Amino acid sequence: MKTHRFFIEQKIEDTPEIIIANPNIIHQMKNVLRLQPGDPIILLDGTGIEYHAKVKVLLKKESIFSKEKIKKVDENLGLKLDLVPAIIKKDKYEWVLQKCTEIGVNSFSPVISERTEKTKVNMSRAEVIVKEAAEQSERNTLPIIKEPVSLEKFLENMVENNMQNIYVLDFCETKIDVSHLKSQSSVTLLIGPEGGWGEEDIKLFDKYSVKRISLGEQILRAETASVAVSSLLMLG
Repeated sequence: MKTHRFFIEQKIEDTPEIIIANPNIIHQMKNVLRLQPGDPIILLDGTGIEYHAKVKVLLKKESIFSKEKIKKVDENLGLKLDLVPAIIKKDKYEWVLQKCTEIGVNSFSPVISERTEKTKVNMSRAEVIVKEAAEQSERNTLPIIKEPVSLEKFLENMVENNMQNIYVLDFCETKIDVSHLKSQSSVTLLIGPEGGWGEEDIKLFDKYSVKRISLGEQILRAETASVAVSSLLMLG
């Protein structure tokens, strides 16, 4: 039987018991999953440590869990991918957050490009989606979701912070192999919106010397492209 995993906001202290007062988590445990005293769970506070515990007391306002075992899992090995998708329609963007969290993307940096139709992201909703996806895929850390900025502002920040390994996904007749990116410690990858990058976007890429990669001339939907390239880099 699978042991349920829960990300909690508080940092877990070095004590034999863990007390949780978050009503949403308690509701999920008590009323949705119907956990009982003695049932095993895994609690995570985003530090990369699994706290194996057992339900001791499940009350509406406050619940207590006995700490059984601590397991540290290093998720810092391999490539760190910062996915930079131009904002797309709500349901498609949320799908990207969910699937790319499962794949192992480290952070999401939504940008507003020339052809972006939506300019806002429901941050609280986005955080719930990545939290649930991380629990489901048994990640020990949560990806970071950054506030949306314009494409130009994002690229300016990259240059100011001397960030390297910045790439933009393009679709052209010549396929550009992406396998060499896997050997990097970190990669920043920009994915265009519905309709692709506009002329002004392309000028910005040239201005800031953003390197291009391509999967070939076959055109993918914006959300498909995010998942396809993330999979190639993180899972292959």
